[in-house]
Amino acid sequence: MAYLRLKNKKDFVNNFIGPISNLHNMCVFHLSKDEISCIVASEDSTIVCRTSIEVESDVEGPVTLNIPDIKKLHRVLDIIPKEDITLKINENNISYNESGFKFKYHLLDDGIIRQPNININKINDLEFSSTFSVKESNLATVFKGSSFTTETSKLYLYTEDGNIVGELGDRSRHNTDNFICVMSEACEGPGITTPLALNFESFRLISFNNSREVRFRVNQDMGVIVCDMKKSNTSLIYVISALIN
Repeated sequence: MAYLRLKNKKDFVNNFIGPISNLHNMCVFHLSKDEISCIVASEDSTIVCRTSIEVESDVEGPVTLNIPDIKKLHRVLDIIPKEDITLKINENNISYNESGFKFKYHLLDDGIIRQPNININKINDLEFSSTFSVKESNLATVFKGSSFTTETSKLYLYTEDGNIVGELGDRSRHNTDNFICVMSEACEGPGITTPLALNFESFRLISFNNSREVRFRVNQDMGVIVCDMKKSNTSLIYVISALIN
């Protein structure tokens, strides 16, 4: 038996569990002495998220926790009023027993949950032609614009007049409304010379909230965008695959 201390349960629930649950309900946690990490993909595999958060534990070597229903784990942690809590990691469950609250959350055996065929090393080995940062307020503008372009589900990213522009619309269809706004006024590298089309409904699944600024790295040849952000003691990396023209 080992312990897992969460010094700020709210951060763990909102910044670690929340982004994972947006993409998939089953996942695998990788626990070490000072960190929990997880890699999960959306149902259509167009978005992969790697998230990690600082924790305190006495595990000997990396331990995998196979989570069958992350939303259920979210709900039971929400019930506990304390913010600094210690969970017990048992052979096939996670348990808690403090301050008049008690629960046992059972885990799955290894090999049952399918994991994405990517790891942090593969992500770090990707090469990028352009990099730019987007403020949370500019991302909020894009999402507000989607209330106007209700009949389309594509987001195009490209360079125009030195700016990185986001365009909601569908260039493959005639007479469709569109909404265009500047996402970033500065870019390292040549920019996005040919528009990259993203599935906007998948883009909505990314947890941009509470991130004052998000770094976007672009590999135009592969049609891949990587988004990096930091929330308190949590790091998130999203790998987004562009739509094929």
